[in-house]
Amino acid sequence: MLVCSGMAIVRKHTEVAVGGLFLVVVSQALAYGFAFDFDFFLRNLSITGALLMLLSEGLSASRRKSMFAGLPALSEVDRSQYFQLAGRILLILLFLSFVLSGEMTWLRALFSLVGLVACVMVAVGFKAKWSAMFMVMLLSLINIFANNWWDIDYNASHRDFVKYDFFQTLSIVGGFLLLVSIGPGGISVDEKKKAF
Repeated sequence: MLVCSGMAIVRKHTEVAVGGLFLVVVSQALAYGFAFDFDFFLRNLSITGALLMLLSEGLSASRRKSMFAGLPALSEVDRSQYFQLAGRILLILLFLSFVLSGEMTWLRALFSLVGLVACVMVAVGFKAKWSAMFMVMLLSLINIFANNWWDIDYNASHRDFVKYDFFQTLSIVGGFLLLVSIGPGGISVDEKKKAF
């Protein structure tokens, strides 16, 4: 995990790094025995979405490096836009797991409604950068208050699971930040509006 994360950070062999990190996600689900837990499954799909965003960014960067300066590409299909679309859709599943679990209060219902609107905007790619930035702020607040593993007794049995949820959510926040950085991609409302 450390080697693949390091490769992703320095942008070397991004495809290999994403493949290795995906294997870590799958092996952790099997090792913890939560492969069929619905919330855990949605979280892992969101992490997969963040990995797809990383993969699309890596593919776009390598394509830009391989092109000759000033020469147009001849009808080459940019497959990274499909990874970005899938990544955007999978990223929002974490928020859905927050909405569907726990007791519903009026404040939680308000946050859920606003968050769901932002999720739809991210998924279709409408004002995607602003919506993703809102999701970064919202998920960061939820993560700090819901997964505060630092307040749990060191010897408590559930502390490790809360800590795992904290860092898992933090990884998904990183996927949203990547969306803010690289944009929604070619298959989005924002890109279609630019074409007109």
